[in-house]
Amino acid sequence: MAVNAMAKPLDTHSDKELEGALAEGRLTERKGAVAEEILRRRQGAKTETLRKKHGWLGVLLAAFGLVIFNLKRFWRKQAS
Repeated sequence: MAVNAMAKPLDTHSDKELEGALAEGRLTERKGAVAEEILRRRQGAKTETLRKKHGWLGVLLAAFGLVIFNLKRFWRKQAS
């Protein structure tokens, strides 16, 4: 279905349909801005979901990095 026909509201179109319509310039300036905002919000929601689901991994990596850093400092002091 062509996005240009606008038989359904912009927010009901898939990301690929919106991206394709934006890339081909089939949307008016206003509808293009709305489509970009819809895509931006969808991406933000996906990112937030991923962050909530795997946030512990970031904490674990940060803790591991601190341990490595402190062990290197400890070993340097022992060598001196």
